[in-house]
Amino acid sequence: MRLHEYTIATLITSSLLSAERPDVKRLAASETPHIQIHAEAVAAAVWNRRDIPVCWENPPTANKAARDLVRQSVAETWQAASKLTFKGWYACAEENAGIQIRIADKSEIGPHNKGLGRDLNAKPNGMVLNFTFQNWGTDCKQKVEFCIKTIAVHEFGHAIGLAHEQNRFDATGEWQKLAQGPNGDLPLTPYDPDSVMNYCNEKYNNDGALSALDKKAVAELYGSPN
Repeated sequence: MRLHEYTIATLITSSLLSAERPDVKRLAASETPHIQIHAEAVAAAVWNRRDIPVCWENPPTANKAARDLVRQSVAETWQAASKLTFKGWYACAEENAGIQIRIADKSEIGPHNKGLGRDLNAKPNGMVLNFTFQNWGTDCKQKVEFCIKTIAVHEFGHAIGLAHEQNRFDATGEWQKLAQGPNGDLPLTPYDPDSVMNYCNEKYNNDGALSALDKKAVAELYGSPN
């Protein structure tokens, strides 16, 4: 069973310190040869900061290992491949900036985000993750840690402004049939069959590992870790 999500297509960013619009000149002059400007962006969804707060709406003590696995998985992927820093990871206050995560296991809806990129900022229950898979995604009961990791990486990809790769205009018609969520208007890279954001990938969420183009795209958006 696939995720039910409200997300965006792969997108670009502005100068992350201050700009509200994509810095197209910077992208066009990029020294990264794989970058291709296709005029397909939703700039308002990209965070204009690199340190993104994260908190838990309902952090039960019994799920500490699962929460630690989410944090580690995000650190080893999106954070390691860019200048992004996800900070905090405490219980949410009454008002809390950044990404607010609720743990839930409902049969009618799986892990998802309730917004696009920085539209999640300070939104209660903005991201929903599943740690038990008793009602949704029951196949994951046999591989709980794997599902927690791979789903977390996929959902945080959406939370930083990336979307389903199969939605792209340059994906094949067969894969576009699996399109989900609204489309953006500026892909950063050529179509990536190995992306962690691609439902057409033979590996579920690419086994929770970023593809080479995932890494290059997030580094271009939020800065190279080097």
